[in-house]
Amino acid sequence: MRNDIKTLYVDFDGTLVATIDVIVDLYNEDFQYYKKFHYVNWWTVDTWGFEECNCAPPGYIDLYFNQPRFFEKLHFMPWAERAINELSEYYTIKIVSHGYSPNLKQKEEWIKKRFPNVEFIGVNLKEYSDKSHIDMSDGLFIDDSSRNLVTSNAKETICFGRTYSWNKDWTGKRLQNWAEIRQYLLGIGKEVTLEK
Repeated sequence: MRNDIKTLYVDFDGTLVATIDVIVDLYNEDFQYYKKFHYVNWWTVDTWGFEECNCAPPGYIDLYFNQPRFFEKLHFMPWAERAINELSEYYTIKIVSHGYSPNLKQKEEWIKKRFPNVEFIGVNLKEYSDKSHIDMSDGLFIDDSSRNLVTSNAKETICFGRTYSWNKDWTGKRLQNWAEIRQYLLGIGKEVTLEK
């Protein structure tokens, strides 16, 4: 456990939950019968605007984020739920996420069902392009977007997961998955067992 950190600030999309996976599932479901359709796998997506989903007209993919079926399909990144539950015994956890009002309201409900004691901080995209207005000076911030990390005042910042176009410029600490985060924050000697 880290004594210098009180709070863990955790991004939602692409960090806590497998957003890309769900978006391409919805796209593949909606466009499978279109003439120019090619099946999209989540691991082939490398653009912020899901340009790989080429049958979708401009703005269409953004609508998925506000739909209840997005949240019905949504699932945690591997080991994330277990890690958050364990880490919440030692740290205050706050989920900080970008979105528009319908998206943020549904995210808050989704979080409260799974983590009743975790605070959700919604950041409206109409007002803020990053998360720099959130005071994170008492903690560590985990996000998959380098733009959010470089503008944060957190004591420490960690880029989560794979290298994507939206974080390839990141030169700081990067942890690939929640097993690594759990090990990093709870101590090197902790055993990490992979969930089946």
